[in-house]
Amino acid sequence: MKHKFFGVPLGLLPLLCGTMLLSGALPASADTAVRVSEADHKAQSPEIALGPDGIVHIVWIDENTAAPAHDHSKYGHSHVAATNLLYARSSDGGKTYSTPIRLNSTLGDVWGFSVSKPRIVVGGNGTVHVFYAGNDVNPVNGKPEAVAMYTRSSDVGRSFSTPQRLNTMAKTDASDFVHGGLTHAHVFGTLTTDGRGNVYALWIDTRDMAKEGDSGKVFMAVSRNDGQSFDTDREILPADVCPCCQLTAFAAADGRLYVGSRQVEGKFRDSVLMVSSDGGRTFSPRQRITTQRWEIEGCPLKATSVAAAEGVVLATFFSGGETKPGAYVARSTDGGRTWSTPVPAHPDAVVADAPVVAVAGKTVHLFWHAKLADGVRRVFTRASHDLGASYGAIHEITGPAGTALQLPVIAGRSDGSVQVAWQQGTEVHAMRWREPAPARAVKTSIGECARAGDYCAGSVQAGIPSGR
Repeated sequence: MKHKFFGVPLGLLPLLCGTMLLSGALPASADTAVRVSEADHKAQSPEIALGPDGIVHIVWIDENTAAPAHDHSKYGHSHVAATNLLYARSSDGGKTYSTPIRLNSTLGDVWGFSVSKPRIVVGGNGTVHVFYAGNDVNPVNGKPEAVAMYTRSSDVGRSFSTPQRLNTMAKTDASDFVHGGLTHAHVFGTLTTDGRGNVYALWIDTRDMAKEGDSGKVFMAVSRNDGQSFDTDREILPADVCPCCQLTAFAAADGRLYVGSRQVEGKFRDSVLMVSSDGGRTFSPRQRITTQRWEIEGCPLKATSVAAAEGVVLATFFSGGETKPGAYVARSTDGGRTWSTPVPAHPDAVVADAPVVAVAGKTVHLFWHAKLADGVRRVFTRASHDLGASYGAIHEITGPAGTALQLPVIAGRSDGSVQVAWQQGTEVHAMRWREPAPARAVKTSIGECARAGDYCAGSVQAGIPSGR
């Protein structure tokens, strides 16, 4: 097989179409966006969570200060990262945020990229749980090893525990497969909690890669006491997992645990879902979400976002196997055994990627980033009021001219709104978003949008955030 543990990202497709711009004023559907990260830092890859008290919690990766020690051009990635994990909270609905604090113990001991980002979730009792990939040294061979790390806060984010490693250290050396000087990696992970004291951490693991091929396994560590301690990690998927497509997990209100991944089957790398109904002790067979196979000999570096509510499971993903490659969403009404025909998130965008989904009250929110005619990547959204059976108009969140907005993340509120954060240039920005009410059509100079009386999707101009 041609791929190694870390693959090369797919190239972006050419731009094709335009969009209609409305007034630059923020509608009643959105609060003013604010800058969460500090202006003198380089931030990327935010993750967001909401507590039962309404407090907003955000983590992100800070600047990578590591210089490649070798020539890694033939691999397409240096695999060297010396970053930090920063955290901020808002207790006023996202209008202002606290001064960021560093969660990792030592400067630069986070192994972080946009494709292996941190995860944050909040339990029903307010405990904040954080998962990230860290830098360590293998005690057997003395080589660098990327490891699965966890920390928690029991005081609503005011302080965090000393980070702990969740994976068992490998005794082999898979550096010929992993590359970049790493002997092993326990990364591309995810985290969720079910509100019953169970905390689930999962990651893609290389400890058997040298003897079982160059795909990854999935290992999991579970806490039954709200993160105070974890069981010894164990294998839950064999060595047929796309080794650099980050995992996702979602614990539904009924206690079911859903895990999204990509399975390697010959030349195909398709999004799949598996389900546990017994607290992660056993899982159902993986089910492929789409019937259109994606043939790609290499790692696409694409996650599969999952949410569930009222017996409906929702999955969003990027697929290159559809007639038009891009971001798609599908739904299942039988627990993930069968899936509806995937719907494109953004039919008019040739490039739409990084989709995420969340249920807020009775509203399903879908967010992603895409490029349109002006060539600038921005964040888009649309909503469903029938649990994903149909979706409404597309709305756009734009920033300062020429600045890219990407990698949106969302957390749903019971009132139907969501807290959304994204990477804007080298900063993290966030705001509260409610779906706008339908409006009358307006004329546009970029092609005909709709007949008079029809509703046309417009943009929301976030403007330059005000900071703290």
